[in-house]
Amino acid sequence: MLREVVLAFLCCVHAASGAGTHSLRYFFTGVTAGTGLPEFVIVGMVDDVQHVHYDSVSKKMRPRQDWMAKSEGPEYWESETQNAAGEEQWFKANIGIAMQRFNQTGGVHTFQYMYGCELDDDGTKRGFRQYGFDGKDFIIF
Repeated sequence: MLREVVLAFLCCVHAASGAGTHSLRYFFTGVTAGTGLPEFVIVGMVDDVQHVHYDSVSKKMRPRQDWMAKSEGPEYWESETQNAAGEEQWFKANIGIAMQRFNQTGGVHTFQYMYGCELDDDGTKRGFRQYGFDGKDFIIF
């Protein structure tokens, strides 16, 4: 539901503004334990403005904009929190898998995933999905 709300918002912004490129992006980052940083973070962005956030310290998906907070009730945020917790577990497993495949036995490592879409002022639409390990892209769609 969140993605539908955000996409509807983008369409309204696009129609109202009449110009420019609009984007919806989600960034997922997992970091190996022991860095002092959250081991997992999700950030959602609309036109380069953060609208949602989750991390492994708070263990909550939270709105970062008033319009997001007002658009959905507590049940929605609980559902998104559960989804994010599942993604966190997936990331922890995949950092380990990537370390094995890249012959890494220790140290600090990151696993990243980004996906989203863009809408140009001429109506052109693009989608993207990419994965990275230790700051380097290894799969891009």
